[in-house]
Amino acid sequence: MSKYRLNIKINDQDLKTIYKANEQIVIVKHTAGNADSQVAWVSFKPFMNNTVDWENNFAVYASNTEVQHGAVINKLSDLAATTKVMYNFEQGVFQKPEIVPSLGKNTYAVKNDMADYDGLTFGLAQDVQVNGIGMAKNPINAVFVPYEQSISMTPIEKVDIYLRSDINDGTVISHVSSVPLTVEYEENETEHTIAYNKETGFYRES
Repeated sequence: MSKYRLNIKINDQDLKTIYKANEQIVIVKHTAGNADSQVAWVSFKPFMNNTVDWENNFAVYASNTEVQHGAVINKLSDLAATTKVMYNFEQGVFQKPEIVPSLGKNTYAVKNDMADYDGLTFGLAQDVQVNGIGMAKNPINAVFVPYEQSISMTPIEKVDIYLRSDINDGTVISHVSSVPLTVEYEENETEHTIAYNKETGFYRES
């Protein structure tokens, strides 16, 4: 299981400005394709030296939160998940998975079998640790799935980082006002370091 780290450096003067503006760092993870909405995976008030750590293991979740900008995902059920299987969701929980050989090696799948609802929101969630503080199963995406339909989701190790004052963990994001820095972890890459200054915003150091 691969472990990843993102180091974020901010000098003291810029940090004072960030706090004065009541801003915080927001990190969004990517999934392959454009069918699902992005969700703020983690948001936090920064220090001068910050570390964000995670592993590439995922859970699936179900929610009745409407997928619209600014909505905060309320997870109603979740389950640690594996790839290449279909999780049927019924009776309020994810059932025993069914093997689907046609799914990709990094793809997770869910079918909505909750007859009491026209549709529910589903997505992937992932543990993350920020400056040594762990957060369990934070949502990374959101998809509305009608009854008796299914979705497949493929996470990738690619993150957007930016500053916002109005976004917390689990918030659905359809647009951002600031330009994010995108950091992608290529094969065999497990750590990157970025920095921030008020003139250029976030930029990559390594």
